[in-house]
Amino acid sequence: MSHKVRTSLNVILERKSMGSASIPEQVSIADRMRQAYASLMKPFLPADYKNTVTPEYIHYTKWQFVHNTLGSASGVLATQAMLYAMGLGAGALPLSVAINWVLKDGFGQLGGVVYATMVGPKFDSDPKHQRFWSAVWLQSATWLEMLTPLFPHLFLLIGSVANIGKNISWLAMSATKASINKTFCLKENLGDLTAKSGSQATAAGLLGTAIGVLIGATMDVSVYTLIVGFVPLSFISLWGNYKSLLYAITPTLNVERARLMIKDAVRLSDSGDICLEPALLKTPRQVSAVETFMREVHSIHPDGPRPGITISPMLSHLGWGLPGGNHSKTQRDVAQMVNDAFNSPRTRQAERYYIGHMSSTTTSRLYLWFDTHATNSDILKGFYHAMVYREMLAGRHQAHPGLQDSVLSAELCEQSYEFSRCTFAEFSQSVTQSGWDIGTMYLSKPSRHVSVRCQ
Repeated sequence: MSHKVRTSLNVILERKSMGSASIPEQVSIADRMRQAYASLMKPFLPADYKNTVTPEYIHYTKWQFVHNTLGSASGVLATQAMLYAMGLGAGALPLSVAINWVLKDGFGQLGGVVYATMVGPKFDSDPKHQRFWSAVWLQSATWLEMLTPLFPHLFLLIGSVANIGKNISWLAMSATKASINKTFCLKENLGDLTAKSGSQATAAGLLGTAIGVLIGATMDVSVYTLIVGFVPLSFISLWGNYKSLLYAITPTLNVERARLMIKDAVRLSDSGDICLEPALLKTPRQVSAVETFMREVHSIHPDGPRPGITISPMLSHLGWGLPGGNHSKTQRDVAQMVNDAFNSPRTRQAERYYIGHMSSTTTSRLYLWFDTHATNSDILKGFYHAMVYREMLAGRHQAHPGLQDSVLSAELCEQSYEFSRCTFAEFSQSVTQSGWDIGTMYLSKPSRHVSVRCQ
């Protein structure tokens, strides 16, 4: 009897235990909304994105979504304008419509191939610049398509030119996508990030198409009303692309990024001596916030007393930026500068870069060349030396304004060389520690490198 009682009691306790365990915890509305948002974003964001991508990725994605959505919407209006120009629905023959459409697409694809051949290396050296202008090309092409109803007899010409612009844009976007996406990865998740970027673009395209169809359906079918709806979409799309690129970080060095990285770290002390402050080297994240990417930068402009720096200039073009560049005296000065640069003690010490300096009463400029056998380390060292030399020339100018002494300039060149040679190892290590990739340099075109034989 007692055994049965104990058994019944155990069953009751087990049931109570099971009942208490099965009571679900209360979930707040805010938690449910967060869970729903996470489920909604799962197809569009990399797995564990808070720990696998940089903080800039969300901002970049947000503005790219705006750009893609409104770009798709403007594309719908442009397509509607082109169909209107071809007389679709007004008795046009379907065959002529098809032939014109196929021809413009063929010419556009051919233009994209030519562009890829000409610009290929720049997709890696300056992806932000190429991505920005890809959007400009796309919107410019769409603008042309919007104008086709005004010139229906030029449909094939305008449509072909517009399609060339579109193919250039799409090619540039796809070519720069990997370079930009890679900068957001904190782990080896580039494939996941690229896949989610495709999902984002698809969603933006669908939403943009819906917006474009809605706008087109609510407006009269005329080129003027379509342009009224197109203009704000176009400009906001470009603005979204620009804003997104502010969050893209490029860790490789071109002329602009290298200048911004170094400029505060190499300076004159209060006593007038040149010094290197590694702690003041800017990181890729700091440089990305201030770098110029809407235009290509191939040289460094003068900045107050600091001379400009021209990198890998063609010898036939030297002296063009100097007063009296075509005068015989100026040409003799140019020839002397080149001779001094290519026959300096550094050349005899087997350095693989060459620096020259020319100045006048109104301008001053450094010229930097690299040898055909220069390594990435040689290129970085040459640029570092040029920046040190530039700072020392600025100090000389402030101490002795108006002084034009070629002998003193040569002495400063050698002093700057000794300083850069002694500090380059520390400088190079600090650059790497700051997060820069010095394994690939985009400071000069290899086709502009020179081969010098010293006799």
